[in-house]
Amino acid sequence: MTSMTKRVLTTVVTLPVLFSVIFFLPYNSYLALSLLAVLTAIFGAKEMKDLYEKAEGTKPHLPCYFVGILPFAQWLQIAHYPQLPLVDLAFVLLALSFFSTELFLGEKDAFAKSLSRIGGESLILLYPGLLITFIQRLTALAHPTQTLLLFFLLVFGNDVFAFVFGMSFGRNNKGLLKVSPNKSLAGFIGGTLSTVVLSLLFCLIVPGIKETILPWQAVLLGLVTSTSANIGDLIESAFKRSASVKDSGNLIPGRGGLLDSIDSMLASAPIFWVFLSLF
Repeated sequence: MTSMTKRVLTTVVTLPVLFSVIFFLPYNSYLALSLLAVLTAIFGAKEMKDLYEKAEGTKPHLPCYFVGILPFAQWLQIAHYPQLPLVDLAFVLLALSFFSTELFLGEKDAFAKSLSRIGGESLILLYPGLLITFIQRLTALAHPTQTLLLFFLLVFGNDVFAFVFGMSFGRNNKGLLKVSPNKSLAGFIGGTLSTVVLSLLFCLIVPGIKETILPWQAVLLGLVTSTSANIGDLIESAFKRSASVKDSGNLIPGRGGLLDSIDSMLASAPIFWVFLSLF
């Protein structure tokens, strides 16, 4: 089975499962989606920790399962304590707790790598820990099911159409960015335009969304989501180049690691949430 076949099969299986969780399991403030976010944060943190160790030659002391506290705190805040900033509190307490471990564990190398380890722990708490909570925050907006479907449609649509346009028209316009030389201008333009069209069509047709988002807002939403998704993909490419690896892991057949599949979501979710909140 070729890598392309694995990639297609993984997408065909993953999307219906994800959409089914959103559409059929919205109970208890989308608890099922939040549990999925917790698991994703933990496994994503493991991959990020491995990348950091390969790139910097030192391993952050932060256990990966602690990163899952952040999406759990986000669900708890949305479902039961909307008046409390539980995610902010969890992030700060986790950061300060593991920064403090350097007071003791740093003695092993005479604190030579303390700043590097603290930097790694900060990165892992942010990426994927904090960023993934912005997907959950979409459940607190009006028409959450439609909003989540729109977000994933735009992110996956951008990825698929960028790939299609890149393969079809991008042979002679690759290498614009050294961090990801296989990315083409045709892929970027095709993916962006397709995402804008998907956003406009969704916001013109789907009940709940069409009454709240104007056409020009839908165009802008598609544009910023596509742009931030592309940036997220490039950022993860920089991480992998720093660690001198092709993939962040091997968890997902045909796509590599988990971070390879969610990098666009992590970067675009906060932007999507901000713009939709303003609208």
